[in-house]
Amino acid sequence: MKLTESDIKNINQLFEDPNNAGYVLNFTNKSMREFFESELSIDIDNDIYRKDGDSKMKRLRCLLKQDDRETVLRVVTRLWEYRKTIPDNVITAQDDAVYGRLISKIQGADSLAAAGKTPALIVPTGIDNNYFLKGLETLHNQPPHQRGHSFELWLNELFTAFYLSPKGAFRLKGEQIDGSFLLNNETYLVEAKWHSTKTGNADLHAFHGKLDQKISWARGVFISWAGFTKSGLDAWGRGKKVICVSGYDLVLMLKNNISFRMLMEEKIRRAAETGNLYIKIDEIYPDIVK
Repeated sequence: MKLTESDIKNINQLFEDPNNAGYVLNFTNKSMREFFESELSIDIDNDIYRKDGDSKMKRLRCLLKQDDRETVLRVVTRLWEYRKTIPDNVITAQDDAVYGRLISKIQGADSLAAAGKTPALIVPTGIDNNYFLKGLETLHNQPPHQRGHSFELWLNELFTAFYLSPKGAFRLKGEQIDGSFLLNNETYLVEAKWHSTKTGNADLHAFHGKLDQKISWARGVFISWAGFTKSGLDAWGRGKKVICVSGYDLVLMLKNNISFRMLMEEKIRRAAETGNLYIKIDEIYPDIVK
């Protein structure tokens, strides 16, 4: 993204440690790498961010100057949220104002200024893609009546691996919820289906009915191994609070080393832009290996 000298000055004011030039907030090299991996699925140690030098601030500025607007927004927002959690880091009214102006500038940039590369992605430390792919293969060999529950357990393990603080299945007044997870401080209720046929309108409506009984800002993720029927999605309509994920999405995500967190953020963004609640992974990442 194209940033001016004034933008860079504001970024320095917000995120450079005033007592240690070249440091980003209170991060060490290790903690900064782990933060970018777990919170943003970005490889901040990648050589593409070392063009201007190896210091933490130089790598951060390089990322912000060359990546696309959506990435820049996520990075700046997440760093600001992190800064607010540092006990001895005082945030002044001027800092708040600078942050507000910077975010407005990024959001309002024209298409030319907003253009940039996609970030250097990384799956968070400890993710074993082959382990999860083999887990899916194992599910195929189970009796049909066991697969649904096993699929829920597999998903719960996947959410844990991506630091999404999952909660397993629970029941409320006779109503079954297959689980939940946290993404960017938002709770998503989960409906998981392992069927041989694609999910249609009836199941989608039933899950949305559960959400309607919750607090007004409740959100949901419907994960269907077989995918979704076009007629079901068309009949279901738009303006819903549910993001749809298929087994096809999950397999290609794991085969291509894509973060589940990143996949969800892209699906959510495109749903907000288009109203389409099911965007296939290869529409988001057209160059992935199938």
